[in-house]
Amino acid sequence: MFIRAMEALDRYEDRGLPFVAFLFRIARNAAIDKSRRTRPDMSIDELVNHPESGQNVEAEAARSIERDVLFNAMSKLKPDYREVLLLRFVEGYGAADVGRMTGRSEGAVRTLQHRAVDRLRKELDRMGELSLFERFSGADAAE
Repeated sequence: MFIRAMEALDRYEDRGLPFVAFLFRIARNAAIDKSRRTRPDMSIDELVNHPESGQNVEAEAARSIERDVLFNAMSKLKPDYREVLLLRFVEGYGAADVGRMTGRSEGAVRTLQHRAVDRLRKELDRMGELSLFERFSGADAAE
């Protein structure tokens, strides 16, 4: 990440956004590149073979399945929708911060978030996994 940032310094243009937004964009693009190249293997067999780890194998397996379902649903969303959902709910940034990072107004981020959550709900419903959305539906009220 540091090397990519150094290599990109000559392309930095001051657009009134914080420099950290430029760095975030580089990190985000690097993460996207890496996720395209590799997808981590999640093996339930490994969990079962190492019960001394203290992990709840059943809960880990359920979370793994939920992650796969959510990953599949998210992969069908527009990139802008995925980005706002990840920044808001995974990374925990506020709407104003996300707006600064993505070059949008706070209101535009909130609108995009609303549409993204609605589209994610519809996709999970189409997949027969609406219960997963309903379990976490308090997330769309996040500030």
